[in-house]
Amino acid sequence: MPDHASPAPTASPHAGNLYADERFMVRNRHQIRHLLQAMIDQRAMVTVHPDGRDQSFPSAVLEVDGDSMVLDASPVPSVNNTAEAAAGLLCFGQVDKVTVRFQLHGHRRISREGHVAFEVELPDEVYHLQRREFYRLETPVGDSPYFELPDPEGGTPIRLRVLDISAGGIALLLPPEQTLLNLQSRYTGVLDIPESTPFSTALVVCNLRQQKQPNGVEMTRAGLRFSDLPRGADNTIQRYIFRIDRLRKARSNGD
Repeated sequence: MPDHASPAPTASPHAGNLYADERFMVRNRHQIRHLLQAMIDQRAMVTVHPDGRDQSFPSAVLEVDGDSMVLDASPVPSVNNTAEAAAGLLCFGQVDKVTVRFQLHGHRRISREGHVAFEVELPDEVYHLQRREFYRLETPVGDSPYFELPDPEGGTPIRLRVLDISAGGIALLLPPEQTLLNLQSRYTGVLDIPESTPFSTALVVCNLRQQKQPNGVEMTRAGLRFSDLPRGADNTIQRYIFRIDRLRKARSNGD
């Protein structure tokens, strides 16, 4: 309830073209170095997910030298063992408050100034939302997030499938004469994303419009923006988007 540079023509052999919006993919080596150096200059934190799993550790880009870079390791030895054994490291960060994400492969553990770090080749491609836009993913019916809202009558929470999702918000589909959501009202509920722990978040209703379904039935499509995402939730959303994009790419290639 309301609580008032030209990119290279080929993609990475590791990651492939995993992103639906090519406008934000950077493959030019000079531009990649520039983005990584900016992360150093801005002391940007990098969240690292070994093999793209839910477990992560905070890190930072320590050095960029030619075609290689050095990534800070975790102070926890067991986490470093997991990272070292991983086939790849999925990394999320920001440059000028704009999302950056990339994959690293072939990393090796080194000692840098008495501390553990990972040396690795520069990523083949970096996803960078240069125009401060959010890539919105249309969710698959069988693997989509759900948003649970409290029942105004005090009954079982109302569970709604998320039609699309981005780091900026979600879209829901409701009955045409719905009275659950009001424009510009703020609602707090639970977002349940597959393969992740559900989390509570607040959203504001930005638009409500009628939408005819393939069967001819009129429904109301609600667009909501995140008002108060909890810490780490952005990474959870990005990892879900990354996973679905990867599955769709594999299917399109017949894998």
